[in-house]
Amino acid sequence: GDEGSLGELSRIGVDGFDRVDNVLLELILCNALREEPGAACQAVLPVIVGPAAPGGGFGPFPFHKLARLSEAPSRATNARAAAILRQLGLGEDQVQTILRLSVKQVVDDMLTNQGVEASASEDMEGMVTECGTRVLKTV
Repeated sequence: GDEGSLGELSRIGVDGFDRVDNVLLELILCNALREEPGAACQAVLPVIVGPAAPGGGFGPFPFHKLARLSEAPSRATNARAAAILRQLGLGEDQVQTILRLSVKQVVDDMLTNQGVEASASEDMEGMVTECGTRVLKTV
């Protein structure tokens, strides 16, 4: 089945369904703030988690399911992100661009050259070490 954040995101746009999705909202805000000149946020490092594996840990992330994400914007989520970014002083041109982003574009942008896949590590300590190492190489 479709569980977790990816499953929730894949429902947006199906039969007109839309809502403010907090994971999508976080991704939009992180992407926008990361791209601001002089931003304190230089990188975002999501931990990509697949289904629980037998015996502990996580299985591979189902990247093939990303194709199910909508090519249309989540108008509810994008509008909430735009309101927050306006409060933070983001320019209107940038806000208008954000309003047009599709669910798929937001997720693809976040996963381009970023993220740590939990299943790539044998245990939680290995995953945390990988995350820390990648963050330190970025800053």
